[in-house]
Parts: sequence; C-alpha cells; structure tokens
Amino acid sequence: MTGQSPLTVIWRRRTLDLVPESYFIGQVLLADLGRPVRTVAVEQLTDAPFIPGALVVSMKTEFAGYLAEAHRRGVRGQMLFHLGDEHGADDRSFYEDADLVLRNYWFDRIQADPKVMWVPNGYALGVGPAAPGQRLRASQRSSPGFFAGAMAMRTLSGERERMRAAVEAAGLPFQLHLTATSRDRLGPSAYAARLADARFALVPGGNSPETIRLYDALEAGAVPVTLRSAFIEAAGALDRPPFPMLDDWDQLAAVYEPFADGSFASLAMLDALQDRGLAWWEAFKRRQQARLRGAIDAVMARADA
Repeated sequence: MTGQSPLTVIWRRRTLDLVPESYFIGQVLLADLGRPVRTVAVEQLTDAPFIPGALVVSMKTEFAGYLAEAHRRGVRGQMLFHLGDEHGADDRSFYEDADLVLRNYWFDRIQADPKVMWVPNGYALGVGPAAPGQRLRASQRSSPGFFAGAMAMRTLSGERERMRAAVEAAGLPFQLHLTATSRDRLGPSAYAARLADARFALVPGGNSPETIRLYDALEAGAVPVTLRSAFIEAAGALDRPPFPMLDDWDQLAAVYEPFADGSFASLAMLDALQDRGLAWWEAFKRRQQARLRGAIDAVMARADA
C-alpha cells in the first residue's frame, strides 16, 4: 500500500510528559496533515534518530545540538517546534539548521523570518478536548466570571494586579482563585470544572500576552476578556477575535454591565456572544491545521525529492 510518507515527531520524553499543551500539538495542530504521524519519545537527546523530514519538539534550546548534527550529516527537511520562549529572548541561532520553525509566542520581529511560523500554544489536557454538545450555554452557567493563577513572579504581574483591583473596586461577582505557591493551585479537574461553569474568563497576561488561559477559556466555552495587544490584533496571530478586549482593566465593569442583570435580553445577548466566540475558535483551529499542513507538505516534498 502506498500513501503519504509519515511525519516523525521527536520529543524528549520528559518534555512530552511535562508540557500541558502536548495533546493540543499532537491531536489538534497535527491532526489533519493527511499523512500518518509517528511520535518518538527519547530518554536522552543522544538517542534521537536522524530521519529526513522529521519534526523535533524542543523545550528552549534542548535540540540545538541535534539540529546542528543533522545539518552536518546532510539530513534533509529538518523541522523544529520551539517551545517555551515566552519572552522571545532565547538563543535562536539554531533556527539556521531547520527548514521550518514552528513556535508559540508571537513577536513581530521573530515572525519577520520567513521560515518561522507562529502556532497557538493551545489548551491544557484536562480542560480539553471539550465535547461541544456537553458545554453549558453561557446563560446556564452559575459563575459570572472566573480567574485562577499566580499573582507574582510573572512578567505581567502588574496586569494581574490591575485586574484584581478592578474586580474589587467595582464589586464584581467574579471568582478569583489567587495563588501564592504551587500548593495553592487548583488541580486540572477542579480548574476545568470551574472554567466550564463560568460565563466570562478573565485572561490577563502571564510572561507574555499569549497565555494558555485564553485557549483554556475558548475550549471550555467561557467568554474570554483580555487586554488589547499586538498579539491579539495582528493579522498573523489572532486578528481581532470576537470577544471583549479592553484597553485597561478599569474598563471591565462597563463591559460586564450589559450582562449583569440576568434578564432574558441580557442572557440572550450573552449566549450570542458565546456562540460567536465558539464559532471563531472552531474555524481558527481549522485554519491552523491547514496552514501547518501546507508548510509541512512543502518541507517533506523537498525531503522526499
């Protein structure tokens, strides 16, 4: 039997086990390639096989040496998925040894490189994949709004503080699960349950404006509320999605006010807002799959030639 040659995706096993978006990468981004996908998880980087047309998933620069050696050996069609560079400050010189670079965390100066393709970092396993028919309508949810996360040791901690201040100053009925240590964190199931019962999800930045909380909210069917940023508005990234965007968190009360009274009209408006967000999210995932399929096909065609 003949068919498209498989794509081999090579991970360090420890990275595959630890990163919360690994399922999203394998089962969403790479789910519609039109070819089989073989996942290889190596214990040591020295065990990674050299295969034409392979995609290595590198946390920070862990696969830099592998790509340099593949280049030295003349292995064709090497692709890199660069994880974890939230500040856009990692050494990126090893991009030279790849024919295609996929990465989370959108930065205009990095996307200017024609071999670099931004892809979303996606929801965490435990939050998704959500069965569409089991998502509560926004009007059926009991929590007006929800956020869970650390308030310190983040580049954008000040943004989170302003979010909390805005909620408290306006007396908004939102659940804020604010954590100081890892012991205070909600587990995956409790986090997913609260998010799935929230009408709005507050999405301040973490170390970057792009945060997994945004994709968690979208997959769970909560309406995200976030600040405007180049990432949110850029045509090559989110391109102004149809959910509330603020210039500052002090606008939160005014954005929430039309939905606060629980009237039939406000609940209908809320459901319509949720529907627009969910429709955008499903179309967005399909667009990412199509973009990725085209890029990988082009590299593998050169590798197979």
